[in-house]
Amino acid sequence: MDTIRRWAASFLTFWSSLKLWQRASIFLAIFVVLAGLGAMIFMTGTTSYEPLYAGLEVSDQAAIVDYLKENNIPYKLDPKASAILMPGGAVYETRLALAQLGLPKGGTKGFELFDESNMGMSEFQQRVAYMRAIEGELARTIAQMAQVENARVSVVIPEQRLFLEQQKPSTASVLLRLRQGATLGPTQVKSIIHLVAHSVDGLQPDAVTVVDTNGRILSDMVSDSMIMYNPDGTNTVTSVQRELERQHERELENKVRVMLEQVFGPGSAVVRVRIDLDFDKRTSSYVEYTPNPETGTGVPRSSERQEENYTGQGNPVTGNPGTTTNIPGYAINSNPVQSEYSRSGNTTNYEITTRKGDQVVTPGGVKRLSASVLIDDKYSDITEERLEALQEVIASSIGFNKDRGDTLVVRAMRFSTAFADAMADQLRQDRMWRIIYGSIAAFFVLMLVLIALYVWVRMKRARLAVQEIEAEGRKVPTIQEMLTSPDLLAFQGEMAVLEEQLKAYAKSHPDEIATLVNEWLSMDS
Repeated sequence: MDTIRRWAASFLTFWSSLKLWQRASIFLAIFVVLAGLGAMIFMTGTTSYEPLYAGLEVSDQAAIVDYLKENNIPYKLDPKASAILMPGGAVYETRLALAQLGLPKGGTKGFELFDESNMGMSEFQQRVAYMRAIEGELARTIAQMAQVENARVSVVIPEQRLFLEQQKPSTASVLLRLRQGATLGPTQVKSIIHLVAHSVDGLQPDAVTVVDTNGRILSDMVSDSMIMYNPDGTNTVTSVQRELERQHERELENKVRVMLEQVFGPGSAVVRVRIDLDFDKRTSSYVEYTPNPETGTGVPRSSERQEENYTGQGNPVTGNPGTTTNIPGYAINSNPVQSEYSRSGNTTNYEITTRKGDQVVTPGGVKRLSASVLIDDKYSDITEERLEALQEVIASSIGFNKDRGDTLVVRAMRFSTAFADAMADQLRQDRMWRIIYGSIAAFFVLMLVLIALYVWVRMKRARLAVQEIEAEGRKVPTIQEMLTSPDLLAFQGEMAVLEEQLKAYAKSHPDEIATLVNEWLSMDS
């Protein structure tokens, strides 16, 4: 009991020594702890609901709700997210059970259309069911992408024709509904196109069109005529292309600046480069007919030679063509003459020497380059000859081409250091104030530690003094002892000290105590 009294007296002494804001802080901390414990107890006592599925179609929601009702599983509906909520402990088990039933189906049916065979289906109905199954399977597969919330695929497979020139190609279109804040890049769109093209017989990737619900033609992002692709399919320069140009510019600027700083020192050169890249893709074909450079003619392909000779007397076949020479019975000149006839000919066919070629200009080439270089002329010792030499070195390092229309300007000027000096002064002031603030904070922390250590030493000494008193047979401290050790009064308690002093006085002066008690009794009577 005495121990409890001593602790109570110590607490009251400690509490009376606190200021008002310290007491309020203690009450606030106790309130926060109790509120946190109450919230934890409340949360553990309530059932937490987790989403079973979200973004479901109406048909899938109805089927899943029917299953939950049949199995008496509690659930909640979230119309905003088209989600079904249920207690968190049974979410994964319920998903496995629904997966065995083929739920959710995603609003489309795949090859399960053929699970129930219909013997009365015509050939046309079978073709339509097969196309529906392919479309459903592709839509489900595309919807598995992280950026895609829902997908719809339409495939057109024309009838087979007897002749290939009459056969029409297969086509497909994909409609995507993206998730909130999600976007598709060229790589993702290309993967969707190839997935659809390789899933349908006779379908080429260029015959697949991908569109989102905002009306943007995403399939134009993978056009071969562009190195970078715009989301809207236009042929204008995109921010990504601008970033490519800026990246190339930074590389050249850093290359030239590092080279100049090794000569003139750090911070002594400013380099700015402007690059225009050509993002158009051009293809050209040419055919050249050239003779053999050695002979000046082509290569002989074929040669034909003709030769006729007639010498001696006789009646050679002469005369002009016509009736007198070709119709019998007509009189002709039959007098023998001496004549000589000769005829020769030579025909040579040459192969034409040709050269064919295709030239493809890939996107990303440099169309035009402009560069400006400023050098800090601290001591005014950079001459024109030195500037010309520097210009030649810089032009070689950045790939300067005068025929392309590039420009390069190199100038020497005196740089101003006022801003750099002001920034250095500001940094020094900030560093000094940080040191001052840190020193003040460290001083206060040290004072708090010293105060705490002083209080602990006082309490320790008082506790040792009390233990010594108890060891001496609970000796009552005298007035002199309490004046020299005021902590004894705090640990003993005022009432306990007065009680002990009265007991000691009664033992030493029993007559006076008896007289005092008699006087009290006589006063009461």
